[in-house]
Amino acid sequence: VGSDHADAVFYHPALVTGASGFGLDWQRWSSESSAAAASAAVDWLGGGVAVGLRSLQFSSPGGGGTAAPGGQDHLFDVGSVPVSERSLTLAYARELPLYDIDAGVAVDLVDERVGSTQHAVTLFDVGLARAVGPVTVAFTVHDIGEKPLLDTGREPAAYTLGVGGYGRQVGPLDVGVAGHLGLDREQEITWGAGAEIGYWPIQGRTFVARFGFQDVPDGSDASPLTAGFAFWGDDITVEWAFRPFSDADEGGTHRFGVRFN
Repeated sequence: VGSDHADAVFYHPALVTGASGFGLDWQRWSSESSAAAASAAVDWLGGGVAVGLRSLQFSSPGGGGTAAPGGQDHLFDVGSVPVSERSLTLAYARELPLYDIDAGVAVDLVDERVGSTQHAVTLFDVGLARAVGPVTVAFTVHDIGEKPLLDTGREPAAYTLGVGGYGRQVGPLDVGVAGHLGLDREQEITWGAGAEIGYWPIQGRTFVARFGFQDVPDGSDASPLTAGFAFWGDDITVEWAFRPFSDADEGGTHRFGVRFN
């Protein structure tokens, strides 16, 4: 929230009004489980438009709703049933003539495959965002529409309130903070918060350390702590993030990203 990255298309469509550039991300859990994403955003028709592509593939011991449980622990397991999800997301947002509020909507075209079974679904996200002092606040309702694989009906999959502020100069450092509070489809509260501290030895070359805390689902091997590093150049950003899992062969899940401004 508040970072102006194009990947807002996946999380808070109302933030697309201030987003720009192009980004690529790749995340790995195990040799059979990984995800990739690409996003881009530009100004258009008095607002902002963004497009995003995502893919996820892993293996599961069974089909149906058991193939996609909540959390990430199942992504470290090896099963006999291949599972994949591909999605195309289109979002548009613009400022409303009321209290400086931005409104956005995103359409997700999702292709889900579990073994030889395929589902094609269309889901919607809607949200609002507003700058409040030094931070940006956004609220989004996620995944409105039928979800055949999970069989949870047309009710939203989650409600998320996010807040963030970046690039605040504190002496020789750049400081940013972000957090979210959510309610998922199981009526469970989710939360997370983090901070980043950047140092620039010369103008246009900033080295950033990041750390955060997230909720841990019951029975999960995930650590509540996350960490990461980034490099900000004039027109490019390179990022790495890591979350430990106690029983993971590689110690946890790694995420890499590159963004072009």
